[in-house]
Amino acid sequence: ELGEEGCLSVPGVFGQVNRYKSVDCQFIDENGQKNLIKANKMMARVIQHEIDHLDGILFIDKLEPGSKSSDRKTERPAVKK
Repeated sequence: ELGEEGCLSVPGVFGQVNRYKSVDCQFIDENGQKNLIKANKMMARVIQHEIDHLDGILFIDKLEPGSKSSDRKTERPAVKK
């Protein structure tokens, strides 16, 4: 499913990336126990995006042709100290 993505690794750049709508993600937790997450929609997209990082792949490597955009403002709220 196509959806817009961005990433702090590539600030100010956004584009359409094709991802699976749902994923099953198996992992071993900090206690050595196997776990399984069944994720849909946004969580499935996030898991795929982050696993790509572990594999050395950025979302810009998977952009749909012609979908790259850098004209969107990336304003963040001020952090109170």
